[in-house]
Amino acid sequence: MRPFLYFFLFLFLSCRSQIGIDHAMQKSVSFEDKNHYSFTITSENYLVIDNQYKMDEVFRIIHQKNTGNRFSPIPAIVENETYLILKPVLKNSNDVLIDSVSFHKNVLYVKVKEFENPDLSKASRITPNILLKLNEKLDIKEVIIQ
Repeated sequence: MRPFLYFFLFLFLSCRSQIGIDHAMQKSVSFEDKNHYSFTITSENYLVIDNQYKMDEVFRIIHQKNTGNRFSPIPAIVENETYLILKPVLKNSNDVLIDSVSFHKNVLYVKVKEFENPDLSKASRITPNILLKLNEKLDIKEVIIQ
């Protein structure tokens, strides 16, 4: 009976320690929350904008759907920056704040916090499309919004 107990104890401790090490190895990424759009820019949950052509296409959609006489300037893609369009799911609020961004093994982890935006209708549950600028060049294969 004791060997089984030691075996399961070993498995439990080794699994928990691996989770802790993996979380500790995530690198924090500095970012700028550029804008929240109340219309759909992409059908996916995220879009990595890593070249100027993609940026121009995104802003072509933004300029088509925005009303008014002034267009927002199109950012230039430089070598040490990455842009993203994120679509976090709304549950009990009408907008979200980006709390933190971390990166590990080509996966970007974005932690969001819900809040009530007074500029939007309280009943609005339209998923915002958030333009996020990461202040370094990353090879992103997946984005997990927490």
